[in-house]
Amino acid sequence: MSGSSRRLKALMHKEILQIFKDPSSLLIALVLPLILMFLYGYGVSLDLDHLRVGLVLEDTAPDAQSFARSLINSRYFDAHIVRDRRELGDDLTRGAIRGFFVVPSYFTQFRNRPDTIAPIQVIADGGETNTANFVQNYAMGVFQNYLKQEAITRGIIPTESIINVEPRYWYNEQLESRFFLLSGSLAIIMTLIGSLLTALVVAREWERGTMEALMSTPVTISELVIGKVVPYFFTRHGLYAPLCSHLHFCL
Repeated sequence: MSGSSRRLKALMHKEILQIFKDPSSLLIALVLPLILMFLYGYGVSLDLDHLRVGLVLEDTAPDAQSFARSLINSRYFDAHIVRDRRELGDDLTRGAIRGFFVVPSYFTQFRNRPDTIAPIQVIADGGETNTANFVQNYAMGVFQNYLKQEAITRGIIPTESIINVEPRYWYNEQLESRFFLLSGSLAIIMTLIGSLLTALVVAREWERGTMEALMSTPVTISELVIGKVVPYFFTRHGLYAPLCSHLHFCL
């Protein structure tokens, strides 16, 4: 074995012993990643459920009431029903609601015409464009489902329902974004923790004065960097490899 290999092996052996003897390093390597995974899993989400919206029912006929029930029963909205759109203007300005839907007074008249589709008005808060797009898309989906259900109830089979393609997902069937994000976040967390541990160890070496002792030895810069990085990578990988494999299997 060459001198460089022996020095590198001795440096990595020293770092591994220092990891398990230093409580702060173990705390950062074990507890901090769990906290970050918890934050990424529950604090970062692209799903918008139970959006606070308003529903203006200018038409109180059974058809309008049926659409109102479809909107209320949707998991995407928490709807507040009023009779006058002016009651929701201040709520929309203050951000208390993300938008509101207007069922006009001629809604039932249009529903009774075979060649027309009853219109509804969707007003979304443009201050958050992404949320406004979600409100519009969710409202369109709820309205389309309402039209299909009403057609089936009246004994009319919609043309698009003759062949209905429904995609199914093997994992994460509910398509919750946190499960898609968490698997990618693991790589970021592992890299972040490894870099943080290496930086703390190097700073501690300077504080204790041992870095000058290392620099006075034949150890080269590349050997010192490898000896600091590799032990933390393998130690971190050994601690979290079973957890990562289980999470990827679940996802």
